[in-house]
Amino acid sequence: MSINLGLSRVNKLLQVIGNPHQRLKIIHVAGTNGKGSVCSYLASLLRHDSIPSRSPKIGKFTTPHMVHITDSICVNDKPIPINTYKSIRTLLEEKNMEYEIKCSEFELLTCAAIKFFEDSSCNICVFEVGLGGRLDATNIIPGSNKLACGITKIGLDHESILGSTLAEIGREKAGIITDGVNLVVVDSSNDHTVLNEIEKRCENTGSQLYKTELHSGGLTFKTDSWDIIKLDTLPLNGHYQAFNFSVALKILDKLQVQKKIYIEKEFITPKYLNDVKWPGRLQDLDFCYTMDETNSPKTVPILLDGAHNGSAAIELEKYLREKYDDNQCINFVIAVTDGKKLEPLLSPLIRPQDSVLVTQFENVDGMPWIKPYDPKVLATFIQENYTKNVKVDSSLTSVVANLGEMHSGNTTPIVICGSLYLCGQLLNINKTNNL
Repeated sequence: MSINLGLSRVNKLLQVIGNPHQRLKIIHVAGTNGKGSVCSYLASLLRHDSIPSRSPKIGKFTTPHMVHITDSICVNDKPIPINTYKSIRTLLEEKNMEYEIKCSEFELLTCAAIKFFEDSSCNICVFEVGLGGRLDATNIIPGSNKLACGITKIGLDHESILGSTLAEIGREKAGIITDGVNLVVVDSSNDHTVLNEIEKRCENTGSQLYKTELHSGGLTFKTDSWDIIKLDTLPLNGHYQAFNFSVALKILDKLQVQKKIYIEKEFITPKYLNDVKWPGRLQDLDFCYTMDETNSPKTVPILLDGAHNGSAAIELEKYLREKYDDNQCINFVIAVTDGKKLEPLLSPLIRPQDSVLVTQFENVDGMPWIKPYDPKVLATFIQENYTKNVKVDSSLTSVVANLGEMHSGNTTPIVICGSLYLCGQLLNINKTNNL
């Protein structure tokens, strides 16, 4: 199965179950990097919205999942119960077959999220685009139901599907700005060609566009609703999180001005922001690789980052250079999705003194078209271009068993990166080993 973008199939399936997408109010977030972080900031802060007469119910749909597929569909940060998910999926799959709609796995997952959010009477739902924007299944939500659209940093990724230039990719991402959308916020650090495409799209749809701005203080944000917001740190690692947070904050600021939400300033503080979690992105983790004879966990510190394209790799490199001395060797554990361009992903990261263990992630449930890069081919590319210190281990089980030995007796940091699927499967192993 290949990726086949379009809205006709998801539209038909939602029609046969009563059009639940037409009764949701959402915030729609697109971009190449950072959109999941923006969704996490939004969903966390919106839980403190005091306008609803009862405690708000905030839905969040993000993909890919890190540990279990139900992690993609949350209400107030709690994943959909597995039995509820199975029930909704069974309904959708039966209708999909009965009407010969031929929805993809992602389209079924999107429809499951929409139905669950409507069944749960969510006040606001935050939706992360899966791929692109214009033809992504999440774009089935009518523009009049979108409280806001947010667009994060856009880089080169999925060029074979979205276009070979930033302008072309930006045009596809801007496709979430549909007729009826009133409010759009974009990360102003985007390339000018991207900003031009978003501006043109907003002009065509009559949408009000706001660009983020960061003040000289770094984490100082000027708002209309809360005056100056000044923070010492953000809960997620990486200097780029300031840009992601700025997108989320401006969306909330403008919604508050429009009296569509009401959040007290006290909730935009570290005390409450520390609730924000976004695993697999510059995540410091004491990884449990085994148990000792007393059934106590044996752990190794790792940095886990799903850097899977050139832009994300550059941000990971910046973080590593800030955290470690330039001469510090790094132990990389890397797997890459087949079809990715290797040079933009690897050249910012790997230096001659570094060591690389090349592996592969296992089959991804429900997405048979997602395959790992052949580890031997990937290892050869790394050896020929970056470092001679390369080993291959195609078994994740074996890799995990050797993490302790890799760390034992030295202070060389371990960085696991290259694929969100790799990160998700390792987080699943860590969770299982900690039980």
